[in-house]
Amino acid sequence: MAIVLVTGGAGYVGCHVLLPLIEHGHHPIVLDNLSRGHRSMAILHPSIVFVEGELRDRALIHDTLKRYSIDAVMHYAALAYVEESSSIPDAYYQTNSFDTLGLLEELIRYRPEAPPPIVFSSSCAVFGPPASLPVTEQIPKVPISPYGRSKLMAEWLLDDVGRSAGLSTVLLRYFNAAGADFNNRTGECHAPETHLIPLAIRAARCHQPFLIHGSDFPTPDGTAIRDFVHVRDLASAHISALNYLLAGGKSDDFILGSGLGHSVLEVVHAIERITATKLKITRSPRRLGDPAALVCDPSKARKILQWIPQFSDLDVIVHDAAAWDAHLHSQKEVSFV
Repeated sequence: MAIVLVTGGAGYVGCHVLLPLIEHGHHPIVLDNLSRGHRSMAILHPSIVFVEGELRDRALIHDTLKRYSIDAVMHYAALAYVEESSSIPDAYYQTNSFDTLGLLEELIRYRPEAPPPIVFSSSCAVFGPPASLPVTEQIPKVPISPYGRSKLMAEWLLDDVGRSAGLSTVLLRYFNAAGADFNNRTGECHAPETHLIPLAIRAARCHQPFLIHGSDFPTPDGTAIRDFVHVRDLASAHISALNYLLAGGKSDDFILGSGLGHSVLEVVHAIERITATKLKITRSPRRLGDPAALVCDPSKARKILQWIPQFSDLDVIVHDAAAWDAHLHSQKEVSFV
């Protein structure tokens, strides 16, 4: 059993790893400032310890590491809106890059002879528009947004500081996390919501028009193609990476995805089929920088981490996301805070 500090554990991806951690015999300690996460989704089990606070609060980090005798870290805490990052880039560099450096320094201060290993939840935004498809770990990293650059800077810090201090790291990059817990305990609850699947499901539920950005891409139906990975599969990948490090695995980086591409229209049709609702579609020009297709090659993670996605079929993702949406909006007296 390892005692694991989960930064950002009240967020969408972070909260989905908590119960699997317990199922694998680990003990999660969640640290989150609740600026964009939800306490209710981070306290799903009585053994979970929740610490509310800022990652940049070095005294709090130091105290948490010592008080709970932390063995490893899963680092999810981040700002993650691509468009927003262009308007407040300083906030993105502070949270995603500089706060990561502070965490590293506290880990080294806490246990200088053998700092706890880190699983870092990164992003395929570090690549920018990929030079080739499918996206692999080897393609050049040329991020085009402050969000992507701040994540890449964090990766550099983890790599350089980790190497100098003997701190092992696994970097996990993925594009489109989707879906929800099959028992409706956790799911997407963003404000604002920017992701395709929950937006389309909301449009279906509210009988509102759904906007598609770009219908003239060089793809079979003219809409952009993306690789969607179920958040439950992402959680299992993070657990596999943690166990890999705890078993003495060396620092490494991995792409996570289903390896399959689905167009925006394919997603819309799946939502229409599963919700039995016909969406009214409106169209607008492409957004600046949107590539025609983004599909991952997860073969390295399958080989080294023995990670095999089990739930990333599009219909499964949409079914779970729609069930979560229905649950969330039926709980009129429940506050997800």
